[in-house]
Amino acid sequence: MFFINFMKTTDIFERFAISPCCHYSDDLETALGNYSALGFRYFEVFSSWAHSAVDIEKPAEHYRRILQSYGMRASAFQLPPIEEEDDGAMLERAVRGAEFAVGLGAEIVLYRAASRELYIKNAKPFLDRIAHLPVTPVLQNHHGTPISTLEDVAEVTEAIADPRMRHLLEVGHFHSSGVSWRQGFDYLGVEHIAHVHIKDQIGKQSVPYGEGEVDLKGLFACLESAGYKGKYVVEMEVRDPENTIMYLKKAIDYIREAMP
Repeated sequence: MFFINFMKTTDIFERFAISPCCHYSDDLETALGNYSALGFRYFEVFSSWAHSAVDIEKPAEHYRRILQSYGMRASAFQLPPIEEEDDGAMLERAVRGAEFAVGLGAEIVLYRAASRELYIKNAKPFLDRIAHLPVTPVLQNHHGTPISTLEDVAEVTEAIADPRMRHLLEVGHFHSSGVSWRQGFDYLGVEHIAHVHIKDQIGKQSVPYGEGEVDLKGLFACLESAGYKGKYVVEMEVRDPENTIMYLKKAIDYIREAMP
């Protein structure tokens, strides 16, 4: 009797996407050209910060065609954040962002706000407004924002109390906040995790995969054995960004060996 390890025979690029944070200063086509040349076929699209960010006031189909021209698809879309109390205009913009994500072909949308209060207040209206859309909304922990620690995640999650809101397990930003991915996983539970960002780090500093403190092999083994079926998004923000492409090539080899 023998067993085949199907993950080892499966193309990792079906499970692993790439984040524009790896080259935040690149415009969209430069980033897509670099990442597609490495083999990536899924790209997490930003609505702000990165120079590759898209404008939701333009047709989503315009950007979808650009992605397709590089053999890429949108894995997820970071929504415009709800930043202040207003007459509902920012909530409307977040809803429009979710509609834009559908046009991009993204299945995951990252719900964002400027405070825990705004996250909580706007969650149910947002979820109600997008209930008909074929996207899964997720909360993202991000070091230095209102949802940084496990306590922050718990406060917002328990106040929203709606199973339609799923979670992004943000490994690097948990690590920066002194929280291990295992603690995040144990609190959230695999059934509530719809998306995962991965990064290796020493303290708060991103380093090449396999050179840091993050047990990525343990993460993959844990999530895969628990039945996680979503995508992993490769992130990297090293001190020497001129070497990022080289590090990403090595990261791909590392991931191939690390996946169970």
